[in-house]
Amino acid sequence: MRSEERAGIVAAVLLLLWGTVLTFPLHLFTVFLERVVNNACGVVLGSAPAVLVQIIKIVILTAVEILLLLVSKTRFACYIPVSALLLTSVSFVLRCIQIRYFDTKTGIALAIVLILTALIHLFRAEKILLWEGDLFIFSISVHLITGLVAAPLAASYVVMDKLLYIDHYHDTDMSGAFAQFMTLPAFVWGLFFVIILSLPVIYYSFSRKKA
Repeated sequence: MRSEERAGIVAAVLLLLWGTVLTFPLHLFTVFLERVVNNACGVVLGSAPAVLVQIIKIVILTAVEILLLLVSKTRFACYIPVSALLLTSVSFVLRCIQIRYFDTKTGIALAIVLILTALIHLFRAEKILLWEGDLFIFSISVHLITGLVAAPLAASYVVMDKLLYIDHYHDTDMSGAFAQFMTLPAFVWGLFFVIILSLPVIYYSFSRKKA
């Protein structure tokens, strides 16, 4: 199967399941990335305008996704899942130490996925690892769609909150800075940035390793 076909299937599955417990480990990964970007921007940008800061944050997250897509074209593609899980696990442990509380549910979820990924590596199932790698890569796009479009829609309209279960695990507001910017609702700006930033992601999803 060509990489662009695999990417399309993975993206569709993520959009369908993003608000369910099945994608919980992927949520942990994307929240970890967003937290790192938030901290870095807080240090570097300081008191810059909120709209500018938020644009830079979502551009950085998209750049990380593109970087992972470029890595997925190389022989290191199979190591994307385990690398993402290890980084997320280290972040989780450090956060538990910081707040002095261990989230059992999160710890068990990460442990299960890490063990399964290790077994896949043990049996050298490269094709499965490519699929798993794409799940982590395109989870960034779905995280952005949720935070920039689904979350503000759900917050603004009660009906949308019931329909858009995609945002049930989303605990960060990525659209607040755009609220009423140039008199437009936050979700309109969110949709604009999602469309623009999806173009390079789609482009780089082509011509990668086949599965």
